[in-house]
Amino acid sequence: MAKKIQILGAGLSGMIAGIDLVRHDYEVTIIEAAAGLGGRGNFHPSTHATPLDRTAAWKYIGLDLSQGFRPAKLFRVYFGEQGYDLDPNDLYIVERGARETSLDSMVYREAQKLGVKFEFNQMIKKHTDLPPGSIIATGLFPEMFHALGVPTIEAYGWASRMPMEGEPACVVYFDSYIGDYYYSSTTNGLFFSMLFQRTDVPRADMERCQDFLRRHEKLECKDWFHATNWIPVADARNPRLFAGDKILAGTLAGMMDPMFLFGINGAVLSGRIAARAVYEPEQAQKDFAYYSRNYARNYRAQKIQSRIPAWLKIRLGRRMLTLPKSLLRNALDPDKLGIPGVKEFNLFDQIKKL
Repeated sequence: MAKKIQILGAGLSGMIAGIDLVRHDYEVTIIEAAAGLGGRGNFHPSTHATPLDRTAAWKYIGLDLSQGFRPAKLFRVYFGEQGYDLDPNDLYIVERGARETSLDSMVYREAQKLGVKFEFNQMIKKHTDLPPGSIIATGLFPEMFHALGVPTIEAYGWASRMPMEGEPACVVYFDSYIGDYYYSSTTNGLFFSMLFQRTDVPRADMERCQDFLRRHEKLECKDWFHATNWIPVADARNPRLFAGDKILAGTLAGMMDPMFLFGINGAVLSGRIAARAVYEPEQAQKDFAYYSRNYARNYRAQKIQSRIPAWLKIRLGRRMLTLPKSLLRNALDPDKLGIPGVKEFNLFDQIKKL
């Protein structure tokens, strides 16, 4: 008789964990509080840009998700009023949510085909109600962060979405009034944008960003909504695979870059790691340590850059993007970003060089 495993959360990491466990002859049930894919709240559908070593990632998880990671055709970065078109090499645009074209729906269909069972509209009030060895992959929702004692901070922002045809594209905007950054991305006929930082964003700043988009990108973004999320980047020791007798996956496990908050690639990889923790716990711990190896250093880098005056960060950003192309390509090569699933890169060292 197949061993039974419960997974809490029908996001990317939970479903990828379920797929891997079914392939290893486990009977898997994924429990989800929402009525369907996309989670609770109004954040999805959304689109996001992420760098990824696709060949290595698909080999590790045993699943080719290329259809859900569309190569970016445009990658534009603004520092203040000045914009730069960069090489979008290995930058991919991903759709999240419940639409048929989303990455979530793609993984969901694969999970169903393999026999993973789903129970939607099922609220688990306490993680202790789950059997030992269960996987918890509840994403950005604060309840489980707090219940498990995972150090978090609150991130704030304004977001908007609208239909938009065109090639996959990403625009990033830094300015003196923006604590982190603005980004927008387009894929599958959907445009999504967000202005966010680690302190609350006044409406006046959103309107200022809106004016910038009209002038520079000819975009009329309407229907902005205010959003808050709890993110696990409050401590250099945030990444963790186990919490007592439970296994953590995705954002809950801290598989997120603390500098730019990339998390999709971490969710994809940590699904396999969490599944492996069921049947090969020692190897899973080694895998987890490898994929989160840059977290502490990039956490320190983020703390350093947050102390740099905004005007100086804009000037440094412009200076960096005027470097010779050979040096710029090496500095910005997404393959080398210090985030889960890509090759070695140390943002702390890069900031010291600047």
